[in-house]
Amino acid sequence: MTSLYNPSCLLFSATEPPTIIPEVDCVTNEGLAYRGTIAVTETGKTCQSWSAQTPQIHNRTPQNYPCKGLDNNYCRNPDNERRPWCYTTDPDTQFYTCRRAS
Repeated sequence: MTSLYNPSCLLFSATEPPTIIPEVDCVTNEGLAYRGTIAVTETGKTCQSWSAQTPQIHNRTPQNYPCKGLDNNYCRNPDNERRPWCYTTDPDTQFYTCRRAS
């Protein structure tokens, strides 16, 4: 089980220790809580790391979107889109929605 506790993510102070919740590795609804390891778009493009600024320049970085799971190049939905997506390593395709887990 992976702990998703991060003190900077708390919106309120609590006197009890945080609840440890399992990593969410399947997509439900819009995939806001998805924390799986898919890193390929529906069209087969490799996802760019969220912290990288090449080839795609963007502002959805781990620093700007803390607590959204943007630590690697995995598909995520940090901004409430219709489903998880990523920036691609293809200079001609800025971003695309991701493959669904099978």
